[in-house]
Amino acid sequence: MKTLKFNGVIIPDAVKTAYDYVKRNNVTPNIVTNFLEGAKGEDVLISMSSGGGEITAASEMYYALKKYQGKVNVEITGNSASAATIVMLAADHIAISPSASVMIHNIQSGAQGDYQELGHQAETTKNLSAGFADMYAKRMNKSVDEVKSLMDATTWYNAKQAKDVGLVDEVLFESTPMMVASDDLMLSDDAISKINTLINEENSDKLMVHFDNEQMESIKNMIDEKISTLKAEFEDNNSADKPLKNQKFKPLFLGGI
Repeated sequence: MKTLKFNGVIIPDAVKTAYDYVKRNNVTPNIVTNFLEGAKGEDVLISMSSGGGEITAASEMYYALKKYQGKVNVEITGNSASAATIVMLAADHIAISPSASVMIHNIQSGAQGDYQELGHQAETTKNLSAGFADMYAKRMNKSVDEVKSLMDATTWYNAKQAKDVGLVDEVLFESTPMMVASDDLMLSDDAISKINTLINEENSDKLMVHFDNEQMESIKNMIDEKISTLKAEFEDNNSADKPLKNQKFKPLFLGGI
């Protein structure tokens, strides 16, 4: 499985040179699309640790991942916050490290100007935030109004909470499932656990018998007596007073009459 390290701020392609110059980790739409082209339809893994960034760039990444033919897996190794969560939602399966986190909030703007400019920008960010709230709501199985309240509050989730609310599918390292390659039916971990419980219950029901020394000596004497009786009977049946019975069949074994 091919892996893309999705670490750093999400930025448009046009400003990558400046971010590279100041040595700040970044991810651009071109990085994602070039990676997917190189994967050629194979399943991919996005190893994510990003605090977010520019919304338009994140939306382009979401679109590219959604269109990709192979399965897209995301593993959150540090955090997935703000615009990075939009990219995260494009995955078919989302896992998170136990120490990682997820954060959702409203879109922010650095707009300047008079009340008209600011009012227009406020309405724009409100509408865009509502669109993302709808995406979160579908993933979390909550109402849009509930999610809007969570975004208004800038809500952080630890790994367990992120799984509980449905933002991620799995917390990494919680269990180690058996990896198999077989066309035959294999028992699940749960089935094996139940079978082991039944075995233990059956073993606990078995009758355990213990004998003291006197009882063991009595049993030994009974066995010895029986052996002696059988031995006497055997010797009596093969005594010297019955030679003619055996002589009768002797010629057959010697080949004559």
